[in-house]
Amino acid sequence: MKSVALITEYNPFHNGHVYHAETSKNITESDVTISIMSGSFTMRGEPAILNKFKRAQMAIQYVDLVIELPLINAISSGDLFASGGVQIAEMLQCDTLSFGSESGNIDEFKSAVQQINNLKNDPRYQTMLKEGKSHPRILSELMDDDSILSGSNNLLAIEYVKHIIENNFSIEPVTIQRKDNLYLDDTLNQHTHVSSATSIRKAYFAHEEDYQLSVPQTTAHILNQSQGVNWDDFFPVLKWTILRSTHEELRDIYMMTEGLEYKIKKDIQTSDHFEMFIKKLKSKRYTWTRLQRLLTAVLLNIKTTDVESDEITGIRVLAMTKKGQAYLKSIKDQCPVPIITNVNKKTATLFSNEIKATELYQQISGQTETDFNQPVYIREI
Repeated sequence: MKSVALITEYNPFHNGHVYHAETSKNITESDVTISIMSGSFTMRGEPAILNKFKRAQMAIQYVDLVIELPLINAISSGDLFASGGVQIAEMLQCDTLSFGSESGNIDEFKSAVQQINNLKNDPRYQTMLKEGKSHPRILSELMDDDSILSGSNNLLAIEYVKHIIENNFSIEPVTIQRKDNLYLDDTLNQHTHVSSATSIRKAYFAHEEDYQLSVPQTTAHILNQSQGVNWDDFFPVLKWTILRSTHEELRDIYMMTEGLEYKIKKDIQTSDHFEMFIKKLKSKRYTWTRLQRLLTAVLLNIKTTDVESDEITGIRVLAMTKKGQAYLKSIKDQCPVPIITNVNKKTATLFSNEIKATELYQQISGQTETDFNQPVYIREI
């Protein structure tokens, strides 16, 4: 069976994701669509609107397999996020990887990867990196034509292609040009009803029911039956965690840069809610998203040493169709790591970070599903 992989968050699953899944399957002529999805926390450093089990149920109506992207990859910036997804796609022997982009031209990304690799050997790159400039900013200043760097999906697409090329993976990258609302648009598209996840979440928390036009019926039903969460729900635990931690303990946290731990300890004492805290920390050097990722690592006690020693030792299946189940059976013996559909005490060591994140998420959200009591969801039809 021919397969196509999608690296996703589905926060929540919406009409644009339906278009991506269906178009990817059609243009690659694939039999099986595999979604590699973030779990309890996302790339922007936020708790997902609903837990991974409910979001997997939304997605499995349109794909054949939903696989959990490991936590450290899920909460990291583009390089590590892409690395985890691409590795899993290769391990699952996917023929193609399909992703959305503002460009829509795969050759542009292959060319950009070559240019970026050349620039990394440029002394100016290393100097600017030491100055604290971000990777995308350095590239925009050094590249002759930086138009390919405009758009968050283009930047992520470059990372996907880079990891495929650098690792000499057999998977073939393909891209689909994004339609309508951009990733960070915060208003619903009332004409095509293809809206960004950002705008859908905003409308959901504002109790505006018209967001339901931008999502499939299954998503709307699950959202209506559930209580979504955001950073405000997690802030009391975050504040307690920071207050009880020493400067030395905070210094060991993943993505913590020298000196920032002192400002975090100071500013948390006079912050009453998450947005107030972030605004105090935000600067030209520390963007909102970068701080959110860091604070997610603080919340979950993810240390730099955890990331340095991290590797994918198992693949966690959250949901599947009968066709997806048959595909797993056909490639299971060739997969270099165990494919796990139900977590137990024996296999739990493969997913310790993901289990920890899920337990905290469920404790705050008041939901009862855990990695141990929630078997793989199977869509029968």
